[in-house]
Amino acid sequence: MNPSQSPDAVPMTDIANITDAVWGPAAHKNADAERALTLRSYLKCCNGEKGLALSRSSHLLDETPLSALINTIKLERDKRKNELLNRASESSIQGQLAALDLAVRVAFMTACAAASEETFGGDLFRPRWQANESLTAYISRVYPHDDTPPQDVRPLRVDKLAMSYLTRYASLELYWTHRLTDHLLLLKKANRKILYVFRHPAFLRVSLDTLEASDPALGQSISGALSLGCLPSQLLRETLASYNLLFPEPGDETSRAILEREVSKHHLDPLLLQPFPSDYGVHEHPQDTLDPEDVRGLYKKYPYWADRLYALWREADDPAPITSIDRWSEARRNPRFTYWCTAVSLTIAILFGMAATALGALQVWISYCSWMNDPATPLCGRGPGKSN
Repeated sequence: MNPSQSPDAVPMTDIANITDAVWGPAAHKNADAERALTLRSYLKCCNGEKGLALSRSSHLLDETPLSALINTIKLERDKRKNELLNRASESSIQGQLAALDLAVRVAFMTACAAASEETFGGDLFRPRWQANESLTAYISRVYPHDDTPPQDVRPLRVDKLAMSYLTRYASLELYWTHRLTDHLLLLKKANRKILYVFRHPAFLRVSLDTLEASDPALGQSISGALSLGCLPSQLLRETLASYNLLFPEPGDETSRAILEREVSKHHLDPLLLQPFPSDYGVHEHPQDTLDPEDVRGLYKKYPYWADRLYALWREADDPAPITSIDRWSEARRNPRFTYWCTAVSLTIAILFGMAATALGALQVWISYCSWMNDPATPLCGRGPGKSN
């Protein structure tokens, strides 16, 4: 399926059960309808993902419905992938593996497929859930988290991460991805630079609300969060906060205008237009409410996304050239270019110096001959004022 094709073209079979399978039944019918309305963009993506998988293998979900697969990977999250397979059907092992991958893509909006498989919307980062790996270990691997920030106090201005700055000075384009694993990845090509941004904030909010309902302190482990159909709370909070870095509210009208245009153009989740809290964590110190001012602060506040945010900041601070003029300007900064410019300049200076010396010597000789006024003087020829 073409990523731009509307998922509404795919029959909405079994999609109504997805939200219950992922987050559990809603408290009442009205809450269920409200949740479905909030998640309409996410559900369209699920519909498209399932439709594409069935177009490749029409019997993929014959043995186990998608909702049941989601419940299985939540319940058995700490078991290795190959332990979840039905060994009674050895001939369908590959189909079972593909069905489990589909369940992960739908339930956690996380890339999970063989490199050769096409997925709805496409992936940039394409990790594979290994057969001897549990779902908990897989999620930990594809969303690395470092609790020890580097002792790097180089200054850093987060306002350079705003889209108004990135589009104007770094010539970045936006691509709205269905995969959280691609969020904030920067793809550099010969003549363009593309920033991937996750397009389903409602999915993040519902997941975070589910975790808060279970434990207001959000103290779940990764395994505990997965059992509730959610990614780790810190990852969810950071991702929601990252929208405010890219599209600051208030204070950056240009970035907000870019976001409004993108939401209208690509029919994005309307929740993107609502202001997000700058930080979803609990503040322990007054400085926790402030934006990081150095590299260490960035890694401390965004342990999941700091690597990508820092790479994006470096690009904003020193953009890679993509146009002919940019490349020409960049070439002028190259040490080899500087060396040859210096060599050529020195050579020209020497030649001009030699020419000036020769001209000066000639002027001295002409003055000498004029002063001597003697035709017999060698190389002076006929003196001025003499007649034959």
